[in-house]
Amino acid sequence: MRLSMPNKFSSILFCSLLGFVEANAQTLQKSALKIRSFKNLSYSDIVRTKFHFQDDFSADTLKSQLFLLPTEPVGGGYYLLKSSDASYAFDGNKMVRLNLRDSTYTVQKESVDGQNTRTLLYWAQSMDKLSHLPLTKISQLQDTVINNIPYTNISAIKTDTIVNNIRQYNATHFIIDKKSNLPIHITRQMKGNADDGSIFSLIESHTYSDYQFDKKNFPDLSIAMIPTHFRIPPKGKPVVFLPKGTPAPAIKAFDLSGNAFDLKKLKGKLVLLNFSLIGCPHCVGAAQMLNRLHEKYKEKGLVIVNIYPVDQKEAIIKFDHRENVKTPSYTSEKAVQVAYPYDGYPSFYLLDKNGLVAQSYNGYYKDLELELTERLKASINSREGNASFGFTN
Repeated sequence: MRLSMPNKFSSILFCSLLGFVEANAQTLQKSALKIRSFKNLSYSDIVRTKFHFQDDFSADTLKSQLFLLPTEPVGGGYYLLKSSDASYAFDGNKMVRLNLRDSTYTVQKESVDGQNTRTLLYWAQSMDKLSHLPLTKISQLQDTVINNIPYTNISAIKTDTIVNNIRQYNATHFIIDKKSNLPIHITRQMKGNADDGSIFSLIESHTYSDYQFDKKNFPDLSIAMIPTHFRIPPKGKPVVFLPKGTPAPAIKAFDLSGNAFDLKKLKGKLVLLNFSLIGCPHCVGAAQMLNRLHEKYKEKGLVIVNIYPVDQKEAIIKFDHRENVKTPSYTSEKAVQVAYPYDGYPSFYLLDKNGLVAQSYNGYYKDLELELTERLKASINSREGNASFGFTN
């Protein structure tokens, strides 16, 4: 037997559901309006972040002060944020970051630079934008109960798609006080392409407390001041990489089983040295690239060697497992930087079949894989390389 729903009841149900979904968007709009309703706003923000290559969350507590100014075109106001070792001040014209440990400062035009500077000014703008998503992308989850008090729990999914068989997404969860309409917790989860083309994921959360509104003795945030004893970080001397044609120096390194590395045994091979550091986001992108180059050229004489001058064996094993690293990794010492000069991680040296430096590469960037591919093709097709292997002792 087929039962049909009366048209009138069906229309009522549809309208009810539509109204419920619209209410979720309105909740975000109300919270954004509430934030902007104050002249000034102070609060504590516990910021936690975890990139996919990290084992644990990093955390920082920021004492935050906002001056709300709707006419301010960049961020909707000014702010002053203070943690135990840094402060951030945005005055509508510039953002000044003070390093309280070494009394140095940096200046930039943008109001947001990383997780710590995503203030409630930023999240109010984000709520406005997310509230205009298709209503199917905004949902209300079961209330979050804290100390027997229920809070509204809204999820907004900006993107969720499959790219090259990898799921990429950007979703934000807001836990909002039903009485004050202010957020007490915001979590953003995202996975996608970094600027260098690598895949990364991030969990970022903010927990708010100690709200204070419209304080009378609120500081003037319209000019981000730099204390007189602070200075610009000193510029180091530019590092000069080994020039092309230099005989490749020996490397003191050990594999993850404790066996010594012998560069001379790679005679007749193309060798790509990757000087890496765990915890460096670009080193993750480099690992993904090196896996692809390994699969493409392992049968044509390419050997990729990952050198870790700082990290311990246990950390390297975890990283290699997590990132599915397909090439051998070695522990070393910082002294290796004397033999192979570089000024950051990752850095690369390509050695030709004669054991000479063919090319060096500073950092990981979007076009590096193409540059390496072209260089490897040229080296593989070259008739050179039949001479003795010219490593130095």
